[in-house]
Amino acid sequence: MKIHKAYQFRLYPNEEQEVLIHKTFGCTRLVYNYCLDLKRNKKYLTKFDLIKELPKLKKDYPFLKEVDSCSLQNAIADLMVGFLKFEKGQGGYPKFKKKGVKESFRTSFVTSSYKDRVYENIKVDLKRRVIELLKLKEVKIRGYRNFDKLPGRILNATIKEIGTRFYVSVCVEEEIELPERTNNQAVGIDVGVKNLVVTSDNDYYGNPRYLDKYERKIKRLQQELSRKIKGSKNYIKNKKKLEEVYRKLKNARKKMVEKIVSNITRNHDIIIAENLQVKKMLEKKNNHKHLRKEIANATFSEIIRILKYKCLWLNKTFIQVNPFYPSSQICSRCGKKNEEMKDIRIREYYCSKCGLEIERDYNASINILNEGLKYYNN
Repeated sequence: MKIHKAYQFRLYPNEEQEVLIHKTFGCTRLVYNYCLDLKRNKKYLTKFDLIKELPKLKKDYPFLKEVDSCSLQNAIADLMVGFLKFEKGQGGYPKFKKKGVKESFRTSFVTSSYKDRVYENIKVDLKRRVIELLKLKEVKIRGYRNFDKLPGRILNATIKEIGTRFYVSVCVEEEIELPERTNNQAVGIDVGVKNLVVTSDNDYYGNPRYLDKYERKIKRLQQELSRKIKGSKNYIKNKKKLEEVYRKLKNARKKMVEKIVSNITRNHDIIIAENLQVKKMLEKKNNHKHLRKEIANATFSEIIRILKYKCLWLNKTFIQVNPFYPSSQICSRCGKKNEEMKDIRIREYYCSKCGLEIERDYNASINILNEGLKYYNN
């Protein structure tokens, strides 16, 4: 089976390369915003119509010729993907990009041959620990020490700046062999705020609440940022410090989620979860401000997203039950419904019919398992 997989490396550019990276950020942002403005006034314009505007733009802004032309074309491609998602109802209307916000650019892999020599615009040498990119030439990288070379065919490379650091993500098309199933064991999982995941095997994965650890520091840096003159050197320096804290928070969450997913997929071949509507859960009318914050911090969507692709790669079956299935209200032994369990403050489930006393989330995970097996058997 062929899959697309990204390998991320820490990038160590020299001063000259760093200047060129920032120039490319600015140029791709200019092209994106220019084409967005055109598209707003002339909705019929296609991706190829907008790419035809590039030669004209390069005459008006000669500095666009200094950066990789593939990155400019990919900026237009990203804009059109944004419009496509908007038309399908999967996202909002594309917005203009701002300087210093999620700075990145992508260059596509291009190869050609001349006089029996093959030329490639992206080369990764893991023995020498360098990546060769068009315009930037060779840049030092760190990561994946156990690899001699990248498996598969390179498709593109994305360079981004997070805080004070630069990273490059190399996307490759990789051929993988699906492993054989080991036990056909099924598990139901219930995700929540108190415990991130509770399984039908009675395994509990607590919520580390990483935001609590970094929240005071984030608040202090945001206050300092608001007092500084926008665009000044101290403003930029403070903003990078803030981005560095967010990077640490993101990495801590990611590491925790990957550990949970690995444990679940290692021991089970059939994984059943709820089809959570996280966006609706985060709406003001549905939940209190404090609960919305806890839900956002618990990264429900990330757990489900990683579970989906891990199951695909590992030849596991992933099933999601109906979002309106009342897993917390039904007795996992006799099936009686207890509507009092709508109150999330009640942590113990008690069934008046069969006398079952069980922890709320554990009961829900068993119900999710039973409901998912109906889908699987049908």
